[in-house]
Amino acid sequence: MRTDLGMGRGKIAAQVAHAAVSAVLQGPHGAVFEAWLQAGQPKVVLKVAGAAELAELCGHAVAAGLPVQVIHDAGRTQVAAGTATCCAIGPALPADVDPVTAVLSLL
Repeated sequence: MRTDLGMGRGKIAAQVAHAAVSAVLQGPHGAVFEAWLQAGQPKVVLKVAGAAELAELCGHAVAAGLPVQVIHDAGRTQVAAGTATCCAIGPALPADVDPVTAVLSLL
């Protein structure tokens, strides 16, 4: 989640929810997905400082072969239309995601 946009808590929650739903709808639904479901659909919300860091993170995740969904806001409330607010990485195995996200802090 980008922290530079000044979004309220509710807006942040909505963006994270959009990312999670998008990841499930668009992601692969094989054995890794089933394992993720059985594990209780774990999610971890991390923060990035801005657009450049978000793009870099997504690039690293794609290079690692992970599913990535970037959320672009509709622009109806707090940020301009098309603004990349956050991304979802996965569902994937923690051992695959952790090397990409280990440098980030919890939101």
